[in-house]
Amino acid sequence: MEEKGVRMRLAVVLSIVLAVALFTAGPAQPSPPDSRGQDIVASAASDMSESATDMVIETGSEDAFDAVESVLKAWAVEVRFSSRATGIMSVTLNQHADGVLDALASMPGIVGISPERKARLLFTPDDPGASNQWALDKVDAHEAWDISLGSHEVVVAILDTGIDWNHPDIEANMWSNDQGYHGYNFVADNWFPMDDNVNGYDDAGNWLANTYTYHGTHVAGIVGAATDNGIGIAGLAQIRIMAVKVMNDSGEGTDSTVASGVRWATDNGAHIIVMSLGVDGASDVLRNAVNYASSRGKVLVAAAGNSGTSVLSYPAAFPNVVAVGASDIADRRAEFSNYGVDLDVMGPGVNIYSTQGGGSYQYLSGTSAAAPQVAGVAALMLTVNPALTPVEVGDVLNQTATDIGRTGYDTVTGWGVVNAFRAVEQISGPTVTITSYPEYVRPNGTYSVTWLVSGGDPGIINETHLEWGFSPGEVDGSSDSFSGVTWAEFTVSGLPSLTVNGTIYLIAYAEVDGTVYASSVLEIPVTDPPSDNMFLQLFEQVQEFIMNDLGLFNFLLVMCALVAIPIIVAAARSRNRARAPLAAPRPAQSHSSLGQYQSVPAAQHAPPPPPPPPRYEAYVDIVGQNVVPSVVKVIEGTKVVWVNRTWAPPPGTSVKSGRLDGDGEHHDGMFQSGLLIAPGDYWTCTFHKAGEYHYYLTNLWKSGTVVVEPHREPAHAPRPQA
Repeated sequence: MEEKGVRMRLAVVLSIVLAVALFTAGPAQPSPPDSRGQDIVASAASDMSESATDMVIETGSEDAFDAVESVLKAWAVEVRFSSRATGIMSVTLNQHADGVLDALASMPGIVGISPERKARLLFTPDDPGASNQWALDKVDAHEAWDISLGSHEVVVAILDTGIDWNHPDIEANMWSNDQGYHGYNFVADNWFPMDDNVNGYDDAGNWLANTYTYHGTHVAGIVGAATDNGIGIAGLAQIRIMAVKVMNDSGEGTDSTVASGVRWATDNGAHIIVMSLGVDGASDVLRNAVNYASSRGKVLVAAAGNSGTSVLSYPAAFPNVVAVGASDIADRRAEFSNYGVDLDVMGPGVNIYSTQGGGSYQYLSGTSAAAPQVAGVAALMLTVNPALTPVEVGDVLNQTATDIGRTGYDTVTGWGVVNAFRAVEQISGPTVTITSYPEYVRPNGTYSVTWLVSGGDPGIINETHLEWGFSPGEVDGSSDSFSGVTWAEFTVSGLPSLTVNGTIYLIAYAEVDGTVYASSVLEIPVTDPPSDNMFLQLFEQVQEFIMNDLGLFNFLLVMCALVAIPIIVAAARSRNRARAPLAAPRPAQSHSSLGQYQSVPAAQHAPPPPPPPPRYEAYVDIVGQNVVPSVVKVIEGTKVVWVNRTWAPPPGTSVKSGRLDGDGEHHDGMFQSGLLIAPGDYWTCTFHKAGEYHYYLTNLWKSGTVVVEPHREPAHAPRPQA
């Protein structure tokens, strides 16, 4: 080995000497009349600001190019691309070639050495409305589209007011089941989840039929409107959209409809579930549905809420849901966006242009518009690597977000604004993942394993196979080899088990574009199947605890102690009774008297507390430029709900307690809502004390009053006399 190293170093020295001799003794070469026609500096400008193994070397002449090639060959450096005509080559450095950069940098004729950077086409769709979509540039969507536009293999469920599947910018990407239905309607309990919010208000506050809001259609367009079809807007991902209607005409639903929608989408093939909605409180039925979906590999994304408070709405606040806040074009948290410790990332959510029912388009604001931005990025990620788990998707979204607040994570803006390009690029490299395998294998049984080779943009799978062993680090078997193009799945069957209980260790390998990649090690237990008899299962668990955890000797000691303790206690009690002195005989009494007992104060029984007053709700509608009704009368304990019934009130509209007069607003600080921007946005306040409470709407400058009357228990009817 030492002799070989000496020969290599000698070859390098001779190559360098030869190169120097060529340049000092030979005639000077004129600079070519092109972009490289500049005086060649004596040493290379080496840019090593980034740590990279792929480097670009630029030379100033063909002689310098040949000299560099000789040096690289002596150092056994892999040349990935070279052009003698342009004097440019790209190389991959191995771990033993660190010194070659210093050698090259000192050679004459070297223009520069720098890390190689990837180049991509910047896909620009021909959708005319894309110029109105400022969010596409903010999340680097165009760069992400050069990696992937999405795939109809990925299904995104929109849990909302339904979707207008006849919209010309959406119909091409709608999901359908075998019967041709596009989803399910849990409001009407039928197979027609059309976004047909037929009730609403006009600008004068009059109730009108056939007034459409199309909240779900707006969300669907952000995620998956048809891109590059010459009409309308560009959706973030060309995937399939599943319509799950869980909200009624007024944009209201219940935890039961939302939970049902989550479960239905999970069972019917959705990969991502986006919920631009909020539920009052951590409902158990909703939590169970979210856990059901997450445990089955579904990515859940939800809006953080539009109250401008530090508490997120549910389901966004659940730990296994990606919670999305809203940011504006200046990378600031939108004033209406909720924030807090459960926040994950931000999405553009102010003045977002998207689809509207009936084939039209509109601007909307809210975390409802931010959540589908994140869902669209997640859909691109699953297109490139379908084997990603919900945890992995969430981690990559957080890691690649553009930080807009304090450095690192903060509770106001989370990890930052979602970045489609960085998220997709991070998972676009070749990956090997074991995707299907049994939970356990019987002794002497056989089993099947499936693995996925993805990434590579795409990549050529030169070879892939599965290896297994029965102890860590030891390989006992290998499957046949396969080849193909990413992404591709491979399955092997009839794999051998152990003859006794134990563990099988598996790992999948793939050589993609000449580089070998490996999956994580998978462990499969070898054991007999669990018994259906609960008593036998308990007996086997106790037996395993005694024999393996506690030990037979320790178990016998415990049993002896358990038997001895009651014997000792019984003996001690009998001994005490034998030693106790006899009490003097009591004198005979002819009668008993209550007077012999000492009087004690009577027990004080507090009467049960009165039942709590019933809970009431009252609604105030914000319709156009009016508050309907302007005066609402309620009793103590009533929750008043202000509901935005219009699509686009002026920015900055909120509810504040106080009065308006000629001098302006006089906020008394008793209560204040967040911004009410998108249709269906609402804010609540419960009034526990009688009185008259005045409020006004900022930006609209309309006043209203809440009159709270005392709560009185109803008088009970007198009992009939005997």
